[in-house]
Amino acid sequence: MFFHRALSTECEAALLRRAAARAQHTTLESLTPETLQQITQQDGVDFATALLFDRFRTVPGHAAFIRRIDKLRQSSLRLPEGFRMKVVVVPGALYVERPDMGGNGQLVREVAEGLGCASDLVPLASRGSVVENARRLNSWLAQQRDEPVVFVSLSKGGADVKMALAAPESAHTFRNVIAWVNVCGPLNGSCMANWIIESRVRRSLCRLQYRWQRRDFRFITDLRHGPGGPLDFPVAVPLSMRLVSVVGFPLRRHLTTPFSRFCHRTLAAWGPNDGTTLLSDLRGWPGEIYPVWGVDHYFRPQEVTRRLITALLRFLAEDDVPCLMGSGGQRPPSDGRCGPLVVE
Repeated sequence: MFFHRALSTECEAALLRRAAARAQHTTLESLTPETLQQITQQDGVDFATALLFDRFRTVPGHAAFIRRIDKLRQSSLRLPEGFRMKVVVVPGALYVERPDMGGNGQLVREVAEGLGCASDLVPLASRGSVVENARRLNSWLAQQRDEPVVFVSLSKGGADVKMALAAPESAHTFRNVIAWVNVCGPLNGSCMANWIIESRVRRSLCRLQYRWQRRDFRFITDLRHGPGGPLDFPVAVPLSMRLVSVVGFPLRRHLTTPFSRFCHRTLAAWGPNDGTTLLSDLRGWPGEIYPVWGVDHYFRPQEVTRRLITALLRFLAEDDVPCLMGSGGQRPPSDGRCGPLVVE
């Protein structure tokens, strides 16, 4: 077992070295979705994943942030003295029916509370569509008292937050959300939804299954990827809120379940992916991006997730602590924001 693991690590290191040495496509901008599809067809999805991972870690716009999080992952597991915020989980799909998938954010809440932060969970519809859950999210926020909030959205919860931010009332309801950590959220939708919808047989079978389960088929159609899809619009990030997206960059061997392996294999027709999200989508997302090598959409093993969430909360605390340690922990208006602004 040890020999197999060491051999696998050595092979991955060689793959990353080969990707770093590739003379073509030296910039992130050159790795368009079409180019990544071609590289996947010619060199395989694992190489395309390694190439995109390398370019994210070396491009000036992301490299400094990635190095900082890398350093924090190796440092002490504490927040600055006197720091106050509430960590709120925006859960993933099926978080009620399948808590084993981690979409309920229990691990995130344990980490937050272990650091002395309050935590909560937005009670979204576990099987709800993006539009329905966006409405529930804004309604929940409108009923909360004024206090600094950090959202941690998991998987489809990221799409729910994006849709909620597009609502007219979001400027008011999101006024106390100082940061949004998007973990593997398909902000542009998922081509798995397209794969189902574009086949009459698959679409019919899925409709029958959802009818039998008393589920809304808009759960699928709301996640359609591409031009004209429900999520085909920019993320509306307020100036008062920081966005950090954390996405796994897995090789085929890293996929943890038969279902995730099937989804990864299916989505490879569009290029590198985490089993749900196309990794080429990240190039157009606002805010900071942190790519995580060797984990899939479900972010296993748990210890990786634990240390990473701790590092991200420390990063947010260190950047925003002057704002959050003032009167009652309240944040100033957006025009007096502490720390760098997040812009589209």
